[in-house]
Amino acid sequence: MTRRVELASAVATIKAKRNGGIPRVGQLKLTDKTLYLNVKIKGNAGIVNLVDVNTRREVGITNIDGNKLNAGRDYILDSMRVLVGATGSDDLKNESWVSPWSITGQNSLPKAFLGAEFRINQDRNQLVDMPITDLCQDGFVSSFRSLSTSPLIRSNMEFEMEIEYPKGVSVPVDQEYNIRIEVRAHQAQV
Repeated sequence: MTRRVELASAVATIKAKRNGGIPRVGQLKLTDKTLYLNVKIKGNAGIVNLVDVNTRREVGITNIDGNKLNAGRDYILDSMRVLVGATGSDDLKNESWVSPWSITGQNSLPKAFLGAEFRINQDRNQLVDMPITDLCQDGFVSSFRSLSTSPLIRSNMEFEMEIEYPKGVSVPVDQEYNIRIEVRAHQAQV
């Protein structure tokens, strides 16, 4: 299936769901899903891969299991956001996740992280490529940033989630920084 056909299918799927019908299109069963990944960014620099073959699903840390989706389960990405840990806890499962703006009234994330770029890649295609600041909306309610292209992560194919920091810049090592990346999606299951 070509990328154009995949995108047309994704758009048709979303339109059908928005029209208030049962979330099915043909043989596809749709489920709302929020993918999440909690990570420590203390001392990060360069390109940091967030998901790889060793990533394991653990409630409270991530609901992503490896870097391939199960057969017959594709994800149509809808929106994203970045949250920050309010406590800097060593245990990511016990962290309180809040808008980066709610701690100090201004964005509390380190400048190196705010200058970085976030990407989701699959099959040598960039599905998402945007500055971290796009994912850290202003205000105390951390709203999701819509993804207008409805990128599709296909099953049985490796995908990557990565952060690229500016050259020569790193997140300070003298303070704990925990972040949570959330991606709202429609799981399309055959």
